Amino acid sequence: MIGNLLMIIALITISIFFGLMLFSTKNKNQLYIQFILLLFPFLGIDLFPSWISVTIFDFCTMVFVILFYKNNTQQYNGNRIYLNLTIILAIFTVAGTLNSEYYTRENSSSLIQLLTIFIFAKIIIDEVISNENFINKILDSIRVTLIFSLIFLVAQFIFGPAFSIAKSQNINVDGIAGIRYPSFFQDPQKYAQFLSATSFLLLIKKNEAFRLSKVNIILFVLSIAALMFTGGRAAFGGWIVGLIILIIIGNKKYRSSIVIACLLIIPGIVIFADQIPMFKRASVSDSFDFRYLIWQDAYKIFLDNPILGIGTGNYSNYVAVHNPDQFWIAYNEITIFDHPESGYLKLLTEYGDFGFITIIGLIIYPIIIGFKKYQVNQNITILIFIAAIATWLIGFYTVYSFGDVRIKVLIVTIVGMLIANQSKIKEVEIEQ
Repeated sequence: MIGNLLMIIALITISIFFGLMLFSTKNKNQLYIQFILLLFPFLGIDLFPSWISVTIFDFCTMVFVILFYKNNTQQYNGNRIYLNLTIILAIFTVAGTLNSEYYTRENSSSLIQLLTIFIFAKIIIDEVISNENFINKILDSIRVTLIFSLIFLVAQFIFGPAFSIAKSQNINVDGIAGIRYPSFFQDPQKYAQFLSATSFLLLIKKNEAFRLSKVNIILFVLSIAALMFTGGRAAFGGWIVGLIILIIIGNKKYRSSIVIACLLIIPGIVIFADQIPMFKRASVSDSFDFRYLIWQDAYKIFLDNPILGIGTGNYSNYVAVHNPDQFWIAYNEITIFDHPESGYLKLLTEYGDFGFITIIGLIIYPIIIGFKKYQVNQNITILIFIAAIATWLIGFYTVYSFGDVRIKVLIVTIVGMLIANQSKIKEVEIEQ
């Protein structure tokens, strides 16, 4: 039944996409970006599950590039570096795939998603550079998606986690800590990363605004309250790191807003701590002991395949043969691990050291440049983007959230806005 529902949603979503592209007179590139962000909950629906995984995001992106894309290439700070890193990644990804022991639908799906996410990244960077105010539309779209996720979460409070658009319930949802709520995601850990990153985007003021809107402050508080019910400790730890970045480095106005928000949140956490999944989970040491054994296996896989890795999308194929003890049983069904309980080790094992360095470089380099720009310009928007990315970087160490195309889209959107925002500042400096 859920499969039929997903196909109906997919048909409606794709119909909306074609309707917008064919009949709207607005900027098609910007319209595509807004469509992707507003239809965010449904981007991961698999259109062809029987033979190759092509998500709604992949399909719409490829159709858009072929039929509707208008080239708007912009020169921006670090253009050559990003281009070189992308080329290096492409070379080592293809080489790793050709060198791998297996070639299955997972490889094809990973290669397709890698291509489409880089297309999306280019479009979003170019459009934000060409129209600085477009950032406001992007943030509004993300805010709508966040509100939808909170409404969906309330529905799960009422009807239970079975109220879902996921084909199966994640093993983390119902455990000894009680129910961990995933909203429209399948995994509560990924929803936690979504909440921790998007909550910081609510702290960005529009250009003409004198202060943060009350709606955004309320949503910020609700986002962190929702985060408590995901049980995502790593994402919460990342959120704290992002908060520290803003408190220590940010300006006084933001510091006071953050303190007020925290004062609103903390009493509720203290009062209802016994009922919140975040504080009812197994001890950190128990979770670490479980993950450490898997991390050791994954690191050994990397040492056996250090240059090219085992091939993108190949982790489950590889461990099924070489590390068959990496599985879990849920609902009388055996499932092989598709990542080693760490996003970083997943990338390291599948892409090898060069591929890993280029992927992380594409994320870390904009952060480094962003800190340098902030020291000169004191542009708080740059610092907020960095804080949002930092929350994900922390949470990524316990779960390969890039397995969900929606998290890829979110992080690439934030990194793209950070890169474009830095470039706009550079242009203003030159003009002055």
